[in-house]
Amino acid sequence: MRAAVMRGDRFAVETRPDPTPGPGEVVVKVKACGICGSDLHYFHHAPDIIAMAAKLGAPTEEMHRTLDAGPILGHEFVCEVVDFGPDTVRTIARGARVCSVPFVLKNGAPVLIGSNPETPGAYAEYMTLTEALLVPVAEDTPTEAAALTEPVGIAVHAVNKAKLAPGETAIIVGCGPIGLAVIAVLKARGVRAIIASDLSPKRRELADAMGATTVVDPRAESVIAAAAAVVPGAPAVIFENTGARGMLNQLVLEAPQNARILVTGIPPGEESFIPMLAITKEIAMQFVIYYTPEEFAEALHLIQSEAVNWRPLITGTVGLSGVTRAFKDLEDPERHAKILIDPALA
Repeated sequence: MRAAVMRGDRFAVETRPDPTPGPGEVVVKVKACGICGSDLHYFHHAPDIIAMAAKLGAPTEEMHRTLDAGPILGHEFVCEVVDFGPDTVRTIARGARVCSVPFVLKNGAPVLIGSNPETPGAYAEYMTLTEALLVPVAEDTPTEAAALTEPVGIAVHAVNKAKLAPGETAIIVGCGPIGLAVIAVLKARGVRAIIASDLSPKRRELADAMGATTVVDPRAESVIAAAAAVVPGAPAVIFENTGARGMLNQLVLEAPQNARILVTGIPPGEESFIPMLAITKEIAMQFVIYYTPEEFAEALHLIQSEAVNWRPLITGTVGLSGVTRAFKDLEDPERHAKILIDPALA
């Protein structure tokens, strides 16, 4: 099979052995895979990530082995079932489209897809998945829509962690794919005040399309001040999606009393803020990652029911040979939000 393999500062299209399913596994044909912000983070900072892990005392041998072998990334996927391994129940037919949480079960333990050479991701024509973790995709659901299940799942998880009460204002800091997905889920949940900000005019336009009720340019106006003007006195729930250096400190400085900050962005290194300010304001800070299987299934349901307006999120599609260019293009927020990879394209 063909796969886009990460080799330093580029992706090389290489031929890899076709996967063979083990017990409880299925082989699937990748129909589409989104490029995630965490993929971009790993691509640009893999040595730093490994160095940080070593500094924290974590074992790094597997991380070095994966990087040396050439990782096959990709965890935002929709696939077609093509073959079954032993000990499978086969309730999902060959040819059916499926999504899955981005883990495979090895000896009963979940292993992150793309995290080692034995569990390659979806930047490839084929991959293996755990049958028990598959989620069927409805026949009338567009393939590109189903490919957004994973990022929408993160948004569902973040919104669930936020536990917004009636009358609270949602403030979205950063309108990349996750911020946009959070806006869409908040709208689907009936949140009435969704105040969003981003430096990019294109992303502000997308935020409006996804359901934000007010969109501001942070260079002209503080989004927290804008929220206070729109809904005076309302409790604030702030979703930090940028991962920008110093953003947590800025939000602690600007946040009103009793604000809650939900952090989905991944800063490139250490961050700091003034604890005394957070203490005196009684700010709650929640860091979020991934989702439960139930939240993942809910994300697909929201997409399939059209409760989430998924269409503005997708701004491009490339084949395996276009992955390096796509990673470069995603550096410009005026050009793209989410690029999908279709291994069937040249």
